[in-house]
This record gives sequence, C-alpha cells and structure tokens, in this order.
Amino acid sequence: MSRPGGPEAGGRKSLAIAFTDRETLLAHAYAIEHEAAERYQDLAEQMYGCGNEEVGGLFAKLAEIEAKHAAELSLERGAANSPMALADYLWDGLQSPEVIPFEEMHYLMRPHQALVLALAAERRALSFYEAVASQSPQEDMRILAAEFAVEEAEHVQLVLDWLQRYPEPDQDWDDDMDPPMSL
Repeated sequence: MSRPGGPEAGGRKSLAIAFTDRETLLAHAYAIEHEAAERYQDLAEQMYGCGNEEVGGLFAKLAEIEAKHAAELSLERGAANSPMALADYLWDGLQSPEVIPFEEMHYLMRPHQALVLALAAERRALSFYEAVASQSPQEDMRILAAEFAVEEAEHVQLVLDWLQRYPEPDQDWDDDMDPPMSL
C-alpha cells in the first residue's frame, strides 16, 4: 500500500476539455461535487471505524462542504442530479477529478496526510475547470468554468489553511503494534 500523500497523490493526467453547452458542464460540476461528498463521507466512516476520530471529523466536514456545493449547483444553477453514463464524462478514468482513491488511504493516517490527499483532489478539480475555461470555444462556457475554478481555488485555500494547523507526522506514523487481521 502506498503512503497517503506521497508523490502519487495527485497522479491523474489532464485532458483537452471543451464544453459547448451549459447543461453538460453543469452535469459535470454536479458530479464532481456529489462524488467528492460521497467519497469524503465514505472516508470519514472508514476513519471512524478504525478509531481515527480526528481524521474522520475532517473528512466529514469536507463531505458537508462538497454536499452543500452539489445542492447549490442543483438548486441555484439547475444542474441535473441524474448521472450521465460513465463513458460520457470528460475526465480521465471512472471517477471525477476531485475523488480521493481508496488505495491512498491508511487506517492510521494523521490529519496532515488526510489533508494532503484532500489538497491533491481539490487541485485536480481546480485544474479540470481551468482546462475547461481555457479550452472551451464558447465564451459563456469559459466564464462558467472560470467561476467553478474560483470556487475550487477557495477549496484549495481552505485545505491549505487547515494544513497549517496539522504538522507532518513522524516517519513511523504507520507503526502498529497490534495490526488488524484479515480472515
């Protein structure tokens, strides 16, 4: 298992992304926020289940923030909350850019490491919208994507602010004298 927050934490490639209609861009934005909220909640539950209350609380807070943004997209901007076919999304892989891969998690991770993973996810979402804003042929799509990029930049700053509160853990952070057993 790779250590959380390692060099692979941001490891998705960028694509050439151009949207020509508002509905499709909003569907992508909704999916990004909704999937991020679901994954952060899953990670919170995983951390709570391992007795890691502090990291669980951080992920629960991030889930709350992302769910609020998904609801705002749906209610205020008219984003459809019905998912498109996975093949129709314009990002690399089966998950949206803001999703933290489960394989980057460790049950003993510290808040700093959780925030490093969250930062990588938020930066991927920011890069996605920046690419859309720079590559879409229509001005209204560029403006909308730029607005979403500003929101993601705020998420990045929020996580950076939280990172200031939590020091990087010692090298032996994952030593467990009584590791879990698989049956």
